[in-house]
Amino acid sequence: MTTRSRFEVLIMPDSHLIRDVFPTPSPSSTSLGFELLALDMKALTTRVRFEGRPEFCNPAGVIQGGYLVAMMDDTIGMLAGMKAGKTKLPSTVDLHTHFLRPVRKGVIEVTARLRNVGRTMLFAEAELFDSRGKEAARSTASLTLNPVLKPAT
Repeated sequence: MTTRSRFEVLIMPDSHLIRDVFPTPSPSSTSLGFELLALDMKALTTRVRFEGRPEFCNPAGVIQGGYLVAMMDDTIGMLAGMKAGKTKLPSTVDLHTHFLRPVRKGVIEVTARLRNVGRTMLFAEAELFDSRGKEAARSTASLTLNPVLKPAT
């Protein structure tokens, strides 16, 4: 029996591409419980599952909003990174979020799509769903595409 990377899923048209751009998950993705569920580079869409852990909760017992924003930013950033490839590094310039309902601990899913892709900027949207499948937050983002430079020697 082989183990799967948290980036691999059974049915996903472009699963093989993610290992080329992101050979290992980032520490921030790992801490949020990032698990890629779907990736379609032709449609420029993705779906990611996160773990809404008890340690993410505020005193009211719901996930603190900063964690939810981080999940949407992580999903958008991964998709933008896939589109940019290895030659450009996407960086979030602006991220607007609307919180629609509280999110309790449990499974959280985020869907994202790239809306407009230019040479130096791209625009994206994301929706976050709670463990009941109800939309709980949505974000719009603009990202700049910076050239990847070799480290100074």
